[in-house]
Amino acid sequence: MFELRPIFSALLRSKSGPLLIILQLALTLAVVANAAHIIQERLTLMARDSGVVESELIAFTVAEMHMDKDFISQRRMDEQALRAIPGVIDAAASNQVPLTGSGSSTTVSSKPEGEEGGVDLNLGYYQGNEHLFPTLGLTLVEGRAFTANDILTDATPATLPSQVMLSRYAAERYFPEESAVGKQIYLHDHAVEVVGVYDTLQTPWAHRDHTYASAIVPMENGNFFARYMVRVEASQRDAVLTQIEDAMLKVAPDRVILSLRSFDDIRSRAYRNDNAMAKLLGTVIVLLLVVTALGIVGLASYSVGQRRKQIGTRRALGATRAAIVRHFLTENLMICVAGVVLGTLAAFALNQYLMHHYELTRLPLAYLGSTLVGLVLLSQLAAATPAIKAAQVSPALATRSV
Repeated sequence: MFELRPIFSALLRSKSGPLLIILQLALTLAVVANAAHIIQERLTLMARDSGVVESELIAFTVAEMHMDKDFISQRRMDEQALRAIPGVIDAAASNQVPLTGSGSSTTVSSKPEGEEGGVDLNLGYYQGNEHLFPTLGLTLVEGRAFTANDILTDATPATLPSQVMLSRYAAERYFPEESAVGKQIYLHDHAVEVVGVYDTLQTPWAHRDHTYASAIVPMENGNFFARYMVRVEASQRDAVLTQIEDAMLKVAPDRVILSLRSFDDIRSRAYRNDNAMAKLLGTVIVLLLVVTALGIVGLASYSVGQRRKQIGTRRALGATRAAIVRHFLTENLMICVAGVVLGTLAAFALNQYLMHHYELTRLPLAYLGSTLVGLVLLSQLAAATPAIKAAQVSPALATRSV
């Protein structure tokens, strides 16, 4: 402790170098802590369970060219043709596919329009027949799945279902203290009975707050534009992929097959920006740490070079090598402490800015603390080599007149 005052006095006599390192440490701490937080959020987002059997699922889109077709009959023939492909477990047409970014949603309430106390939730809804549930590979929590007798075949825009299946996420928000099965939810004043609850199914919008607020309605897609999902044996997925387009065009050649891909590819595309951001921020973190470490090494080396005579004098007066190393590490630690204190304030200020403008969540103290500790350790390790070299200076050589 007796060394602190002379060390502090020495730092005050040469302010520019230490000040630059303090600012560099502060910037590094602020950026690294927030960047690590963002990376963890992106990784958590990308790792979320979609609810479907991803390794067994293929999806594609069909755009019909003739508007006078009976599209519901066409969908049934298509599904039969797809199920006939070797390796296919089941197939179903729907209005949307999870994580694709395009689909249908509507606000549904737990009470009729006008009544107070209802819970409103924007549901991403999947239309399909009784094959949709097993095709997606969903897990039934309570109630039942749809049968062929439940499916609405007169699927015009004016048709409204009387039954629905909800995700566990949606069911718990509508009815947090009781089972949702047998209850009614309301599309304006139209009552819809909940007949079943499944565990998890993401909507097409991976980045929405309520991405798990999904529903399945027993309604076949009568639109000219439809999406198909095909469940296959995982080992046969690539082989089935090559046969789907031919099978579909054999049923009806006058249409276009679009976006034929495995669900792994769909997931990759849905989160490609998040993945790119995580990699970019990871690179920024590494570069900042390297530059900061080099700056500390440079300052410590310069300080040693400028004070060789002083080091030699102390060695001649009996200072041990350990004392010389301790002196320079203490000096570096004082600079580092000033930097991380300033960096802590900068980290919270940057986090507030990001929360306000980019919807980032609050920076956890764990990220700040671990970054702070890591930066102090990195700083001391960077200063260790110049400090050891200082301790090796010969007293006779250092005190020689130049």
